[in-house]
Amino acid sequence: MIVIGEKLNSSIPSVYAAIEKKDSRFVSDLAVKQEEAGAHFLDINAGMFVEAEEENLRWLMNTVQAVSKLPLVIDTPDPSVALALAKEYRGEKPVINSVTLEENRFAPMVEAAKTCGAAMVALCMDDSGVPDGVERRIELANILTEKLRREGFEPEDIYLDPMVRPVGSGEGYGLEAVQAIQGIRSNLPDVHIVCGLSNSSFGLPNRALINRTFLTAAMTVGLDAAIMDPMNRELVATMYAAQAVLGVDDYCIEYLGAYRDGLL
Repeated sequence: MIVIGEKLNSSIPSVYAAIEKKDSRFVSDLAVKQEEAGAHFLDINAGMFVEAEEENLRWLMNTVQAVSKLPLVIDTPDPSVALALAKEYRGEKPVINSVTLEENRFAPMVEAAKTCGAAMVALCMDDSGVPDGVERRIELANILTEKLRREGFEPEDIYLDPMVRPVGSGEGYGLEAVQAIQGIRSNLPDVHIVCGLSNSSFGLPNRALINRTFLTAAMTVGLDAAIMDPMNRELVATMYAAQAVLGVDDYCIEYLGAYRDGLL
């Protein structure tokens, strides 16, 4: 399971304040803690600043890279911001988050990714917005993968996001997401499937419980990456246990290693 640390996001009030004040100690500490907790990537997002997104995301990138060797997930919907940061990025292969099939977004986001040799998160949506139902998500996943492959992206550099909607905001949204992941995995066995895990629980009490339960269900049908909180001990323990039960952790080596490291 690929763990993408979610905590360096400007939608979190404390992180927004730290970025606004250029509190490098706060941001550095959060980056290091996520790395120590076992994250494989760190997502960085300054989207809440809108007009000043580029300068704040650049500061965030430079601050994090000063203390962590982990590759970054450059999280922005703006192709011009993605390109600007891609030109300055130094380090292990990053991920651009994200491309869609929207007419004005696909080509420039691909250009940004190619600039720094990045992998790509591809959201299963087009100009019509987030699709309803399972089949349209699967269809969009197929189209996105075909287009990205034509652009030279290898399957292991494609992260398909089925667009998980909050389970409390519509009837059957949780099952819809699980079935979409299952269908995408069946058609596209070699790509990654990723989601923003906390999207599943938005608006509900005891969100951590929903997040853990959704993670287990999604992993069962093919989810292999998640933007999540690596510092949440119970969530991480659930992930390691699910890997062991599902047979993707040979001889429970990762589970036992996590136990020895005090992560369970």
